[in-house]
Amino acid sequence: MTIRLGVALIAVLATGCLWERSAVTDKRLARLQMGANARSVNMPAPEGPQPIGSLARTAGGSEEPSNTEKMNGVTGNMQFTMRQFGGVYAGGEIEAGPMERHGSYFGAAYGVFGYEARSLGGSVSVEMIAGRQWLRYEGGADDIPVNVVEPRARAQYALGEQVSIGAVIGAGLTGDPGWMGGIYIGVYSEPGK
Repeated sequence: MTIRLGVALIAVLATGCLWERSAVTDKRLARLQMGANARSVNMPAPEGPQPIGSLARTAGGSEEPSNTEKMNGVTGNMQFTMRQFGGVYAGGEIEAGPMERHGSYFGAAYGVFGYEARSLGGSVSVEMIAGRQWLRYEGGADDIPVNVVEPRARAQYALGEQVSIGAVIGAGLTGDPGWMGGIYIGVYSEPGK
């Protein structure tokens, strides 16, 4: 189900490049960014025996089981956005990859809304993503879904009129109070102003 949703999202977002050049009155700049993220998540632990490392210290010094587990991993991501007006952009993003626990896997689908300030040398932007993350603790286990809202900051360096490299950082506000940081390459549909 998750793979079908991801494929459908990519197909819908990719069609934007086909019609964006025909927008005569407003230059609707399309952007595709692909890269890798380092991600740390605090996800609800699976039911049953508590996973290793899921114990939390209380103020009294005793240990009690926690209902979350911290996991780190490296994920791949793809974000497609389109300029709406001025520097405002909106679009979608998918992210997936293995986590440090053997057999565990992370997947996510987000909506993206942000503002980008561009110059000849590159750009900086702030964005808010909202969507759903899934964590599978081991092969054959059920996915654990979590809704998430995550503010991010991006900085890009222009390698040409339509290609850039950049870095992004962010931290979860809801659902996943973890963090992420990544690097990516960006391709624009046409030279932007």
